[in-house]
Amino acid sequence: MNKEELILGKMESYKASSKVWSFKRVNDIVHGLNLKLSNMVGGFPFEYAGIIWKDSERLYLCGEFSNNTEEHNGVQSLIISAKSGYAAKRFYKTPNQKLVRKDFDSFKLQWMLHCVWRKCRGNEDFRKLLQSIPSDIILVENTTTDHGGSADFWGCRNKELVKRRKEIEKQLRAQHEGMPKKEIEYMINVETNKIDDIGEWNGQNNIGKILMICKQCLENNTTPDIDYKILNQANIYIAGKLLRF
Repeated sequence: MNKEELILGKMESYKASSKVWSFKRVNDIVHGLNLKLSNMVGGFPFEYAGIIWKDSERLYLCGEFSNNTEEHNGVQSLIISAKSGYAAKRFYKTPNQKLVRKDFDSFKLQWMLHCVWRKCRGNEDFRKLLQSIPSDIILVENTTTDHGGSADFWGCRNKELVKRRKEIEKQLRAQHEGMPKKEIEYMINVETNKIDDIGEWNGQNNIGKILMICKQCLENNTTPDIDYKILNQANIYIAGKLLRF
């Protein structure tokens, strides 16, 4: 897909095929590549606003609590110091859901694009990972089994494909009973991700689009069309400092 076709906030439908690469877990292996593309994935630290971020999830979450109030600053500190992006969301974002900025929906897409792009700029390994993916691939975050209200917003669902992958997983576990856990999990990862041509992916797929936008910008030596006016108007504070874009 060309950059001009990657419209954030728009519902999409992709026929499942070998050209649509889905990722969900932190260790998904697709066509020989470990697609460590989720915001939750560690190992790609980057500096921004005077802070070393261990993953882009935590930077994004801090945007939800960015009004520079005592409560928001406290939640930000907990998010930044959490053991992982997953822990930050589960233990600090979710319990404080009522404190999330009421206007967050008005700038969350541009904020997410900004967060992922900052990770691209700040971590060479992540840049290399994105650039190692073929240019004609559509990236999709697989949120089929997610129960949160944002599953269709950030990713796509394909129940038919996921059902078949689960059937294959069950068969592999039965066939290789007794195999060391690490080996069977690796085999299941590789073999189930080979199943990619069943059903249809449906959802806005905003994470997938953001990754593809960043990938194309890296390849073309350009920058994403981030609406910095929206971000400036949002008055986003990180660790007590007002961000200006």
